[in-house]
Amino acid sequence: MKTELIDKMTMEQLQRTYRAYTELAAMYEDVCGGPWKARAHREYFGIMDSRTKIYQRYTTLERINHGNGDK
Repeated sequence: MKTELIDKMTMEQLQRTYRAYTELAAMYEDVCGGPWKARAHREYFGIMDSRTKIYQRYTTLERINHGNGDK
């Protein structure tokens, strides 16, 4: 997922999208027989990368909303 899109999302949208990417990762892992075997698929890396970006953006917004952020 493009960073530009992630940056436009609300916290609720980020939560929903994070859950969706987590479910996608779990599907790959279930079908492939675990995370190590899922790594044989480049799409899995894309899912995990996007999920990480979403999580980072969410935590940044959370810090800002609670008055603890530097950004």
